[in-house]
Amino acid sequence: MISRREIISDIALLGGVATAWPTAARAQTSERIFRIGILHAGVREDNDKSTGIPFLSGLAELGYVEKRNLIVETRYAEGRLERLPQLAAEILASRPDLVFAPAAPATAAVKALTTTIPIVFCFVNEPVVLGFARSLARPGGNLTGMSNFSVEIAGKRVELLKELAPTLNRLCAWRNPDAVNDAVELHEVEMAAARFGAQFLVIAARTPAEYDAAAAATRAWGADAIYVNSNPAAVVNRKQIIGLAAALKIPAVYFNTTFVEDGGLICYAANFPDLARRAAAYAGKILRGAKPGDLPVEQPTKFELAINLKTAKALGLTIPQSILLRADEVIE
Repeated sequence: MISRREIISDIALLGGVATAWPTAARAQTSERIFRIGILHAGVREDNDKSTGIPFLSGLAELGYVEKRNLIVETRYAEGRLERLPQLAAEILASRPDLVFAPAAPATAAVKALTTTIPIVFCFVNEPVVLGFARSLARPGGNLTGMSNFSVEIAGKRVELLKELAPTLNRLCAWRNPDAVNDAVELHEVEMAAARFGAQFLVIAARTPAEYDAAAAATRAWGADAIYVNSNPAAVVNRKQIIGLAAALKIPAVYFNTTFVEDGGLICYAANFPDLARRAAAYAGKILRGAKPGDLPVEQPTKFELAINLKTAKALGLTIPQSILLRADEVIE
């Protein structure tokens, strides 16, 4: 989670209040103005908090400051992934020196339009499987960045559900078929469910009406728990999703701590602001002349387990001490 102190510090940096850059960085960037594009798959408020502000503040610490020596073109798809190709084209029309496309759907949209402009990502599950990198050590091409490890920790999310609901027999996953990383993550979830001997059902949903239908199908199937698959549309519709899970009176696990802050039960995920700051370090190297294909894709080093005790109480769940001791954030 990004703290209030970090946000205040970041805003100060982006507003030009902080001027004490490292001398070397200042010398490297004073001769020209750089232009970067940022393509978010979600909405402004969510993406700026978790990604945009940490990324731009990380660049500012390296001497690249917006409205001083950095021009930034930002677009938001607001969870409508079908808009990403057009938004990517708009960004590329500005001829940026680099594009920051954090999530896999945004990365794919930009990648489809250029093989020369550097692209940096930070929330991609399996960059090699998705064709964004030839290997993690040597990506090659014009893309590099951070993996969010969501596929690898998908099984751990299912384990959390099993700890919360020991009698778990039927697990339902809500997916967005438009998300390019969707199938890879779901495969891991299905294997984890199989290890516990649980039946597994996948339901597609990306719009408010489809989420209502998903909840109805989940109830009819008699699911014991819900796995919400990683995708921007789910973040945009999270309050509806949280409300539907509460109405079904079954536990649900999420991929982003904002769900828990808004009343969701539990989340286990990489620390998004930390990944965005690390992506800024890569962007800085590229602006100084490094080739994206030579920069290895890095894995997250910080993870967050968040639990909402108020929601647990409403569901009649007793949170095991093993989960409480591991939790980074407990909302009461």
